[in-house]
Amino acid sequence: MRVIVRVYPEEMEYLTLYPIADVQWGAPNCKEREFREYVTRIKNDPTAAVLLAGDLINNGIKSSKTDVYQEKYPPDVQKEMITDILEPISDKIVAGTDGNHEHRTTRESCQDPTKDIFRALGIKDRYLPDGAGIVKISLGKKANGKPVTYSIYLAHGSGGGGQLGSGISRQDNYQLAIEGIDISITGHTHKPAKIPSARLIFDPRNNKVIESNTLIFVCTSWLDYGGYAIRGQMRPTAFYPDTIRLDGREKRWQ
Repeated sequence: MRVIVRVYPEEMEYLTLYPIADVQWGAPNCKEREFREYVTRIKNDPTAAVLLAGDLINNGIKSSKTDVYQEKYPPDVQKEMITDILEPISDKIVAGTDGNHEHRTTRESCQDPTKDIFRALGIKDRYLPDGAGIVKISLGKKANGKPVTYSIYLAHGSGGGGQLGSGISRQDNYQLAIEGIDISITGHTHKPAKIPSARLIFDPRNNKVIESNTLIFVCTSWLDYGGYAIRGQMRPTAFYPDTIRLDGREKRWQ
């Protein structure tokens, strides 16, 4: 699992993370206007840092469940369009990975659309293959003079089920398997959530048990209700783009 490290200035008092997943650009029910406006908001935020968690494009191909005849744009145009949309904030993208929609093409032809997007944006070194990776962010300065450091598990995610809490539980269970993770960011379920969790850590040097807070963050999708959700009798999910504020004076998020 690859690790990407980003160090921000010690003068930075806080950083605003914008996790993005499940845009599915090219789907007939994609919230195109809302997403373009969100990118503009990010561009105008000097504290913004972006993490991309996959399914940027809908990428309907012959072997996928997606109905290729209902795609608003063909996959190659989807890739070009999302690249153009993200270009103004490419300097703010810390890291990103692919989703199951992009992986359709990778599996069929060994051509990775997300990797192509990152290369076109000039940030190919910030791409996490295999759908997951670790992002380490440092910023600000604590009272002892050292920077505040956050460890983030970034993945597209998988499974989830129909219930609101099932996707959260899946991510909570997995992040507990990675020692030292502060925040887990995923997408895939289209059920946005921002849930505090915790773990116990044994400190053998001082012979004590430490309680460490963690955060489970599931990205919103950028789709209006319709299509396969109606056919599959799926409940609508909330549209709730959210952010995570990382403090630069002490280890704290909100």
